[in-house]
Amino acid sequence: MSMLINYLKLFAPKASTVSLNEKLISALAGLVSIVLIMLISQQFLAPQALPWVVASMGASAVLLFAVPNGPLSQPWSFVIGHLLSAFIGISVAKLVNDPIIAASLAVSLAIFAMYFTSSLHPPGGATALTAVVGGSAITDLGYWYMLTPIAINLLVMLVWALIINNLLANRHYPNGIKDVNNVQKTSQNNSSQTEPLNLIRRSDLQSALTEMDVFVDVSEDDLTKLFNLSLMHTVKKSVGDVLCQDIMTSSVMTVDYDTDVEHIWTLMMDQRVHAFPVVDKVGHVLGVVSLSDFLNQIKFQDQSSLKMQLTHFITKTNKPYTNKPEYAGHLMSKTVVSINQEQHILDLFELFYKHNIHHIPVLDTQKKLVGIITPKDLLLAFQSLIQ
Repeated sequence: MSMLINYLKLFAPKASTVSLNEKLISALAGLVSIVLIMLISQQFLAPQALPWVVASMGASAVLLFAVPNGPLSQPWSFVIGHLLSAFIGISVAKLVNDPIIAASLAVSLAIFAMYFTSSLHPPGGATALTAVVGGSAITDLGYWYMLTPIAINLLVMLVWALIINNLLANRHYPNGIKDVNNVQKTSQNNSSQTEPLNLIRRSDLQSALTEMDVFVDVSEDDLTKLFNLSLMHTVKKSVGDVLCQDIMTSSVMTVDYDTDVEHIWTLMMDQRVHAFPVVDKVGHVLGVVSLSDFLNQIKFQDQSSLKMQLTHFITKTNKPYTNKPEYAGHLMSKTVVSINQEQHILDLFELFYKHNIHHIPVLDTQKKLVGIITPKDLLLAFQSLIQ
C-alpha cells in the first residue's frame, strides 16, 4: 500500500513557488499576444485554417510569458525553431503523399533539426505538423507559409515578449540581458556591488549536464544561481543567524582626511595595523588607506632602493608644492567595499573573494562606521561555531 502511495505521489503536482501576481502577468501577456496573432493571421488565412496556426503560437505564448528564462523560450529557439519546422513541414508535404507518413516524418525531422541547430522549441513540432495536415488553405501557400503568417507572427510575439518581459522589474528577456545591464550599471556608477559568489563553476555544470545526456529546460546561469543560493541557504541554517556585528572589531582606529601620510605610516608600524578607514566628522567612511596604497607609490623602474623611495614618500614635504600624496585624503582608495552590521557573515565571503581585500568596514543603518572585519575575524567565528 505504501509503495502505491509513493507511486501516486509522483503524479501529484509540485508546490508552486511563483506568486499570484506573476501568474496573472503571464496570463495577461499571453492574452494580448494571441489577440495580436489572431488579428494578423486572419489577413492571410481562411477561417478554417486559423486554429492550426494559432495553436502552435499559443504553445509558444506559454513558454515566452510563463517561463521566459528557459532555454526553450529564448529568441533563437523561438524564431529558428518555428521557421525551420515550417520549412521541413512544407518540404515533406510536397514530397510525401501519404498524410500519416508525412505528418510523422515532418515532426520527427523537425525535432532532429531543432536539436541539431540548438533551437529546440516544442511548438515548432506543431508548426511542422500544421504544414502537412492544415488543409489546402495552408498547403496552397507553399513556402510563403514561412513568411505569412509564421514569420510575421514570430516578429509580433517576439517584440511583445521583449517589451512585457523587460518592462517589469522582476522579469528579463532574453536570458542573460539582466547580467549585461547590471555590468553596465556597475561600470557607470562605479559601484562596489558584486554578483553572488559562484560556488560552482560553469565548466563543472556543463560536464554534469553532458554526463546526464538529457536536455534540461533551465539555463546554465539559472542552474548555477539556483545551486549557489540553495547552498548558501543550507549553510545559513547550519551556521545560524550570526551577523557581522557579532564578529566585528568595534574599536576601530581611524584617520581624518587631512592626516599626513607620515603619521599614518607611524601608526601602521606601531599598532601593527594594515589599514585605516578615513572618516569625516560624523563618522561616514570617505575611503580606506592600506599598506598596499603605500606600496603602490613605489616605482620599481627607479634605480633608487626600495627603502629610499619609501622614506622619501612618507617624509612630509617642507616646500609649498609637491608631486606626491601628502595626506590620507590624497592617498586613500575612494572606492570603499563595506557591509551593513545586520548582514549575515556569509555575505562577507563574496566581498573578500571578489575584491581581494582584507579589511571590510562595517556600517550602521546611518552609513556610519561601527566596526571592521578581517578574514581572521571570519575564520575565528567559524572555528567557534564548529567547536
